[in-house]
Amino acid sequence: MKPALLVIDMQNDGIKPESRLFTPGAVGLIPAINRLAEAARSSGAPVIWICQEHRRQIVDFGREADISPIHCVEGTRGADLIDGLKRLEGDYTVIKRRYSGFYNTDLEVLLRCLGVDTVVVTGIITDGCVLMTALDAHARDFYLRVVSDGTATTDDESHQAALRIMARTQPNVVVPAEQAVQLFA
Repeated sequence: MKPALLVIDMQNDGIKPESRLFTPGAVGLIPAINRLAEAARSSGAPVIWICQEHRRQIVDFGREADISPIHCVEGTRGADLIDGLKRLEGDYTVIKRRYSGFYNTDLEVLLRCLGVDTVVVTGIITDGCVLMTALDAHARDFYLRVVSDGTATTDDESHQAALRIMARTQPNVVVPAEQAVQLFA
């Protein structure tokens, strides 16, 4: 198994209480994500920060604009990573315009070039970008692990529902952070 850690959308617009994208548990994920990133780096596994960024002209929201406020606009503080996360120089960054980290990005090319066969998924929002990225990883024949306490969404009911959907894709998909760390041992 050759894993990579994917950290999805851990950006400032997800932690603003006034935002419709407010994810109450996002800040609480920081210790687990940093621990997983440290374990990945120590084992030589890649850490990939997947960040949603929309153009300043607001032309690439698509149907997302029907339900979401304007968010994560390139060059704004809202698009920056949440303070406390440890992104290092050797890490990778993939910019996405839509929910899935795979849709019209070079994520799959990067993973294949790195020889990755397993993605360990963390970040926000469990029932949005995390779910879409995880399902696309599965559709591309990557082994999948979703960190149950390394992901969050706006409410627990939606979080649990998304985890149940992802759990149906492959055996042992949903794992706690302590178990996910062992994937990098």
